[in-house]
Amino acid sequence: MKSTPNQLLDYRCRLGSPTSLGRSGVSQMYHLNVLEGEGHKILQELFPQLKDKLLNEYDIHEAVQLIVDQSLNIVKDIKYRQKHHVDSSSIDLYGDFIINCTGRNTSSVKWLKESFNLIVPAIQIHFGLDYVTFIGERFKTGDPSLDSKHIIGYALNAPDKNAGFGITPIREIKTMDENSLGALSILLLQCVNYEYPSNDSYENLLEWIKEKLDPEYYSIFKSKKVCSPLVSYRRMIDDRKRVGQLGKKWPQNYVLLGDAICTFNPTYGQGMTHACRQARELRKIFQENCHKLKDISHIFNRRASAITEECWLLSTTNDWKTLTLKIIKGDPEVLTRFV
Repeated sequence: MKSTPNQLLDYRCRLGSPTSLGRSGVSQMYHLNVLEGEGHKILQELFPQLKDKLLNEYDIHEAVQLIVDQSLNIVKDIKYRQKHHVDSSSIDLYGDFIINCTGRNTSSVKWLKESFNLIVPAIQIHFGLDYVTFIGERFKTGDPSLDSKHIIGYALNAPDKNAGFGITPIREIKTMDENSLGALSILLLQCVNYEYPSNDSYENLLEWIKEKLDPEYYSIFKSKKVCSPLVSYRRMIDDRKRVGQLGKKWPQNYVLLGDAICTFNPTYGQGMTHACRQARELRKIFQENCHKLKDISHIFNRRASAITEECWLLSTTNDWKTLTLKIIKGDPEVLTRFV
């Protein structure tokens, strides 16, 4: 976005609707998000000017369709339009090689099915994960040891502990209230095993906290002043598209990358680094300068699948302890529609 650092901070701490700025559909924008060290290193390697670009340039477009040649098994171009103007006319964008990195809600499997009659095999793991997040002002609890801690958290650990929380300060505030700790914080409550936190009112959420968390942690939330909506996010599953199994059936000049291939339980911070590792591998394939363009998507799918497998094992191993775990395999478009 075309914003100064201070404006970005204000955006992060915006106390109105969480979807009134920036990316629509990102109800978890208030959360503290984690980028692994390897992911940060790769981003710096691939995009040395990334920080300045993020601060000074901003625009959003939305891909709406693939234009293909079935006889050659290639994607010729994509149609896109301005995301915030759904009535705007679409524009064709031609490319010799097309990378789809449109995220966890990508329409790629739908497009591939429509254009090539290609069904991408998939596996989904549902474990009942939910977040409720809001911004609040902290007040004294009467326990100096708690009040002196700026960052507090408790990790969930199924099946024994199905609820967890995190509190992270984001901005100091000026106040005349002597009971205030003088800070706005992001408060995050999470669960697995479908033991969802209440999000209809803070009173009901407090009852959930009282039941699920230790009394000292309940005292923190009870003494809070809520300064934003309660934002819930429940569409969190492990969702993997097994592109490597399709071999030469896959289009020659089209690849999925990052969340478009696989989305993970966000608790383990795999998503952005997974995408960065795949982007670095794709660059390496081109730099090897020994592959025909028509073969690159198949080479990338094999290598990307190996990267995904490592992240998948790390992200899903602990999820198997969830008692209500559901494993579903098949056509990802159908799974997304009906599950």
